[in-house]
Amino acid sequence: MLLNDHRHSRVALQLIDGLLAFSALFLAYWIRIQLLPAALPIESREIGDSFIYLPYALLMAVATPIVLERRGFYRHLALSSSGRIASLLEVALILFLLAISLIFFFKESPSRLVFLFFVPTLTLILFLRQTLLQKLRLFRKLNRKYSTNLILISDTEFGARRWPDLFSDSGSGIRVARHLNPAKTSLDDFVQILHDESAGIVLFEVESTNLAWATQAIQACEEEGVEAWLSTHFVGAKIAQAHFEEVLDQNLLVFRTTRAGAWQSILKMIFDRVASALLIILISPLLLLIWVAIRLESSGPAIFCQKRSGRHGAPFTMYKFRTMVTDAEMRQAELKAMNEMSGPVFKIKNDPRVTRVGAFLRFTSLDELPQLFNVFLGQMSLVGPRPLPTYETIAMTANAQRRRLSVAPGMT
Repeated sequence: MLLNDHRHSRVALQLIDGLLAFSALFLAYWIRIQLLPAALPIESREIGDSFIYLPYALLMAVATPIVLERRGFYRHLALSSSGRIASLLEVALILFLLAISLIFFFKESPSRLVFLFFVPTLTLILFLRQTLLQKLRLFRKLNRKYSTNLILISDTEFGARRWPDLFSDSGSGIRVARHLNPAKTSLDDFVQILHDESAGIVLFEVESTNLAWATQAIQACEEEGVEAWLSTHFVGAKIAQAHFEEVLDQNLLVFRTTRAGAWQSILKMIFDRVASALLIILISPLLLLIWVAIRLESSGPAIFCQKRSGRHGAPFTMYKFRTMVTDAEMRQAELKAMNEMSGPVFKIKNDPRVTRVGAFLRFTSLDELPQLFNVFLGQMSLVGPRPLPTYETIAMTANAQRRRLSVAPGMT
């Protein structure tokens, strides 16, 4: 049965929620047409035929599981009734705003009241679905024949305590049948217990010293067709999240500190390139005016070029309008005692090297505008941490300081 398989239960619930959202919109339409003609006397033809609501119903069917997923609804299985209602009402309101905003893109003019009734209708339907699901999970929890037996392999007391509690509270239908310590269990005993408990899953959470034992146990699970789950606890990562990815036809366990997925990264890159190109064209007269003002005040180039650290510390040339005298970097050593920042960052209030035009540009942040060319070239992003000069990056002494280099630097 599909809902009995932990790998497919979330997908099944998302499909069900999509169908429920599709039905909820037409149910809201029926409520408006059939149940409220006296309270709100509007002719059916003014509300529109049900066919014009089909695109919106399809949109709700697609958007509802996505919004529920983004709001963490499929992860929070132990919410109270009031918590579930509040969460579902919030989701329904988001979908309502989405539908209302899209009305302007269609020729037909559907009734706003139908979408207003959609909010409580969807909230109630999803609440009933979730309540029934909780009852089903409780029934499966109390009836072992509907549960999947799991053997927990853990060499820590913390792991032995937390996993049974997690599975018990989740209502996933998975029951921790046995807990084994790899240091006290032979492989032959493990295989025998695997048979005795009719286990469908074996969860390994072991320290690095027991990985060799776990490797052999996983091979035994593979031979018998039993699922083996390996916790990444042995790595000791505190921030990075583990993901399995296929690289050159090889399966790799990837630890990534940034959350952006492949599609998010691609869309962000496209947005940065297009937006920066449009901005450069729009403000080109302003760029020319600033360039002339800088050249009239002092000799030297109007554009200041400096090596900065990009993503992963890769150096690139960053462009800014020059706001200081031309020998500003050579005079930095003389002003070192006036530095107000700790670590590799150098900053002085009322820096004597700043010109009059430069002071205005800094106050208005107009000196940053040439960095739009860096964004267009893919060296920077519109949003991100400020790029540090390469010498400040080299001066970093703590590994944690370099974490800011894991993402592309930005203008803001």
